[in-house]
Amino acid sequence: MAAENLPADADLRHTRRNILLRGVDTDSFVGSAIALDCGTGPVVFAVNRPARPCAWMDVTIGPGAQRALRGRGGVRRTPLSDGVITLGPATFRVVSGPDDAGP
Repeated sequence: MAAENLPADADLRHTRRNILLRGVDTDSFVGSAIALDCGTGPVVFAVNRPARPCAWMDVTIGPGAQRALRGRGGVRRTPLSDGVITLGPATFRVVSGPDDAGP
């Protein structure tokens, strides 16, 4: 999920999202493969589909959060490689785009 889509005082733990990135529009990478590298080698993910915000967002972030996060709620992804993701800075890279998948 993109940090810019959340209110400044929101806690990532309240979003039910595992990874929060700053400066990356995660929602625009559906259909792509991306890599995150926290310094121990890249972990590659397939970006499958948007993650729809649920009513829980209204409870934990505040009234109206579910509606405000529609289309900006992050993405569901599948790991394609082994590795470690740690808290802190990471390098983000697009490995392949949605048009690179072939027929």
